[in-house]
Amino acid sequence: MLHDTKVLFLKERLMRPKLVMSSNPESDKDSDIEFAINNGFDGVDWSFAIDRIPLDYKSKPHFISQIRRLQNHGIEVRFHTPFVNAEIGHRDYTMSKSAMGVYLRILKLIAEAGGQFLTLHTGLGNISDEVICLKMLKKNLNILKNFGLTHGVTITLENLRYGPTSIPEKWFELLEKTDIPATFDFGHAKACDAVSNGLWSPVRILNRVKGRLIHAHIYKEENGDGHVPPMTIDDLGIDLLDALIKTRCRWWVIELKERHTILSTKEMLNIYIESNRVKF
Repeated sequence: MLHDTKVLFLKERLMRPKLVMSSNPESDKDSDIEFAINNGFDGVDWSFAIDRIPLDYKSKPHFISQIRRLQNHGIEVRFHTPFVNAEIGHRDYTMSKSAMGVYLRILKLIAEAGGQFLTLHTGLGNISDEVICLKMLKKNLNILKNFGLTHGVTITLENLRYGPTSIPEKWFELLEKTDIPATFDFGHAKACDAVSNGLWSPVRILNRVKGRLIHAHIYKEENGDGHVPPMTIDDLGIDLLDALIKTRCRWWVIELKERHTILSTKEMLNIYIESNRVKF
């Protein structure tokens, strides 16, 4: 098993990074599908909306047909749940149990659609650090991990701008204690207090999780209006890209909404990747 895992990691390391379109929760999914197909994306990072999870007898078949359409065009689909206030680590058992129910249903749905990966969060929304119990969080992450693996789906945990995963040491601890992969978000890393206060740098955080890193969310920075697109490749952070391309992470999500900025960032990353082919 260990040999097989090392072979898989080596194969991933030798692959060209996939440039992936982010399909955000509020978007028109059918329009996103056309955009991804027509513009040569390698993948789609599909974000669910918590109030529109396709679980009923009408929405579920349509959702699965959408995923199949992308797959039939050779476009891989991975999934993302940026759910505000759905906290699996909540100290209130009723709250954490309710959140767990949502994630367990989504893992089953992803498996039915042939998906294999789900990125999730902790501390997103109006959730204070005081109401999050790390013991409960670790326990529930393990439950989701094992349930997902039983259904062929791997969960990953993303670093956020606020909450437990915004503190590098706590994020590392959660990843290591639960033995799950990491999703590294460029903007969240740049804006977290540990970086703003000079205790960590984004590239040092990335390097600390490089052995677990399988997804990256790429954009310039996050501000009050959302994700800011880069004007040049330097805006993304060449040091971050140079560190990222040396890892086994081959799922590079352009996490922007405006389509012209998605395409311009895709072109920047294509040029960067081609100029750094010797590194993978």
